[in-house]
Amino acid sequence: VFEPRNRQITEAWDEITKKRVKLKQLEYATRDITDLGLEIDRLTVAIARFEQKLPAEQEVDVILRQVWELAMRHDLQPNRFEPVEPVATADYSELPISMVIEGDFDGFYGFLLELEKLPRYTRMRKMKLKKIKQDSLGQMTAEVVLSIFFEKSAGFQTADARSGRG
Repeated sequence: VFEPRNRQITEAWDEITKKRVKLKQLEYATRDITDLGLEIDRLTVAIARFEQKLPAEQEVDVILRQVWELAMRHDLQPNRFEPVEPVATADYSELPISMVIEGDFDGFYGFLLELEKLPRYTRMRKMKLKKIKQDSLGQMTAEVVLSIFFEKSAGFQTADARSGRG
C-alpha cells in the first residue's frame, strides 16, 4: 500500500534536488550580472562593433589592394599574392591569402605593425621567414598566409575564379 506512495515521494525529492541544482547553476551564471537588460545592451554594442569591422564581400578586393600597397610602402617586393579558397562559417567568411614577400626584415616588421592597425580583422595563419643570403644584412623572404574576414554571402568567388583563371 505504501510502496507506490513512497516511490512518488522519492521521485518528487529527486525532482526537487535537480531543480535546486539548476537554480544554483543559474545563480552562479548570473551572479555578476546585476542588470540583465544592461548586459544585453552592452553585448549588442559589442556585436555591432565586431560586425562593423567585417567588410562586405564587395570590399575584399579593396582590402587586398590595401595589403599590397602596405607591403610596397615598406619597400617589400610581393612575389606571390594570391587568394586561396574561402572558408565559410556560420556568420562570416574567411579568405586566406598566400603571400611570398622579399625585402628587409625591418620593413617586414613595419609591415606587420601597420597590418595589425588596419580597421579590419586579419589573422596571420602561417609565417615562415628565411634569410636570402648569408652575407646580406637583413634581407629575407617571408612566406605568409594571411586571412581576412568578411560578411558571408552566397556565391563568393575569388578574383581568379571571377576572371576564369581559377
